[in-house]
Amino acid sequence: MAKVLPGAVLTALAVAAVAGCGSHPAAVMLPRKPTAAQLARVSPTRLSTRQLVIAAYEGYWRATNEAVDSRNPASAKAILAAYIPSRSVPGLVKGMSAMWRRHEVVYGSPVFHIMAVKITGNQTAAVQDCIDLSHMGFEDSQTGQVVGGSGQKHDYLITTLVCEHGRWLVTGAIPVVRSCT
Repeated sequence: MAKVLPGAVLTALAVAAVAGCGSHPAAVMLPRKPTAAQLARVSPTRLSTRQLVIAAYEGYWRATNEAVDSRNPASAKAILAAYIPSRSVPGLVKGMSAMWRRHEVVYGSPVFHIMAVKITGNQTAAVQDCIDLSHMGFEDSQTGQVVGGSGQKHDYLITTLVCEHGRWLVTGAIPVVRSCT
């Protein structure tokens, strides 16, 4: 913490006192009374279906990492509920419980290289991503030792989504043996 010199404090107080103690009131013109204020009409930007699908896809990856790191079944279920169908939550959480027993947590995150988004039906979509999973993996939370990586620098992945109750939810992911270029 910086020390304040007593002389500096006294000088600051003296300047403040002099500034506030003028002998004549300042001559200030007040503005005329304004008319009734009107708010500008701003309509929120509506995201396209493609943008909503991408947001759900990327959010799923973040939510999965958060659910693993929560190390708590109830928290994990609550986190995942917004990104996968409710019927899929128990199975995913059960898989995470094995990781929790081994004290595993996630490090890093994927890097997305979305190649295409296809609306495949009235309420279904597919994201084609050349995802880079080399920047993430799992580590032992007690020792900090890396216990596994998630994948390669470029994995071609097709992820399916369905729109339920106005939300896009991830229903599956299929790795495809295909070049990302």
